[in-house]
Amino acid sequence: MTSPNLKNLVKTGQLKREPGDQREFDGLVRSARARLADARKHALSIESRFDLAYNSAHALGLAALRSDPPQTLPIFATRIHFQPRRRTS
Repeated sequence: MTSPNLKNLVKTGQLKREPGDQREFDGLVRSARARLADARKHALSIESRFDLAYNSAHALGLAALRSDPPQTLPIFATRIHFQPRRRTS
């Protein structure tokens, strides 16, 4: 735990330190990769693709926080370009 803010939260009892779990970390990364792969499928609705990409980023963030020690993630960009669909009435 390198962040002074995180150390302070543990010191004041607002945050509990837990050891990292490699299986949990691996599962979160595996989940993130699968969701990101699904987010690239154009057959899905734009809303579903967004949800999948968002949840992929969330899983990677959790994996970084749950690692021991917590890691910072470099800024990354997904290469998903969303094209609005034309509505047909």
